[in-house]
Amino acid sequence: MRIEQPEDIVVIDGLEISGTIQKNQQCSSCQNAIIYDDTFDSYFCAMCNEWQEAACDDPHCHYCVHRPERPLPIHR
Repeated sequence: MRIEQPEDIVVIDGLEISGTIQKNQQCSSCQNAIIYDDTFDSYFCAMCNEWQEAACDDPHCHYCVHRPERPLPIHR
């Protein structure tokens, strides 16, 4: 998996995500750097394809209501 950050986007195997690589924060499972996703105001691990925090239960939260189960498409 190729992960890079040119400017204000993160590119994961060609998929562009508005956010930043958090080089000072690591996934507790795989120890890779986690990524902050601006669109969903949440952190995730690209290697594990898991959010680092649960979505809130506010039905009006514009971040969490549309957040997918996994941060990256399954077919990746």
